Amino acid sequence: MMKMRNNLVAILTALLSVVMVLSLFSGCARKRRQRRPPPLPHPAAVVPELQGMTPEEAAVALARHMLRLGRTVTTDEARWADRVRPGVIVAQSETPGARLPRRSAVEITVYRPAGREYGDVPDVQGMTYAEAVAALDTAGFLVGDVTWRHIDQQQLHGLVYVQTPGPGVRAKRWSKVDLGVYGPAAEGFVRVPSLTGLAADDVPLVLAKHGLAQGEVTYEPAPCASLVGTVRAQSPGVGVKVKPGATVDITVYSR
Repeated sequence: MMKMRNNLVAILTALLSVVMVLSLFSGCARKRRQRRPPPLPHPAAVVPELQGMTPEEAAVALARHMLRLGRTVTTDEARWADRVRPGVIVAQSETPGARLPRRSAVEITVYRPAGREYGDVPDVQGMTYAEAVAALDTAGFLVGDVTWRHIDQQQLHGLVYVQTPGPGVRAKRWSKVDLGVYGPAAEGFVRVPSLTGLAADDVPLVLAKHGLAQGEVTYEPAPCASLVGTVRAQSPGVGVKVKPGATVDITVYSR
């Protein structure tokens, strides 16, 4: 009888030891799980300020912030007439500085007044290049190709000597006017600037600052809507030395 009692005590003691060991391991496992750091949240994208930009410029700005351009709404409200030029953004669906999940769409409202589809091209001949750009913008036109004629007469440098279409021609508003500008006599070479990622409408002005002009424009379907209207490639490439007045061809993303 005593032997059976001892055996029973031994069995109970062994079972109790096993339970204690399992409890210890379970507690350690729970502590390890609790100590594991929580997963990091997916980084959010910050909404940029889009008001005052063209839709093409907005698409580039949003792409740089890992966002995309959503629906575009137009307005012809008179309250914008004296505040912004037609074709620019006056409102956006998301507040600048707000945080959104990446690839979220931001809708925009663009001011396009009714009844002002055509206008008379102003006379900018004899103006400086900067004055011509301002006068065209005020009249509702954009600068197109800029051709530089290099001359020795320093007093004429920077002045517009020809424009196409000419003064007084009735043209569609926000169409482009090509300019011919006098520049200093060319010596040596200039390096081609980087155009990739720029809005196509900004290319002529960037090239003009380097004494160059825009050449042929080809189009290629964009992989996403946010890239429409931006430069994909250029020829000659960045940093290539060319003669002043040379042209640079570009490839632009299209719908």
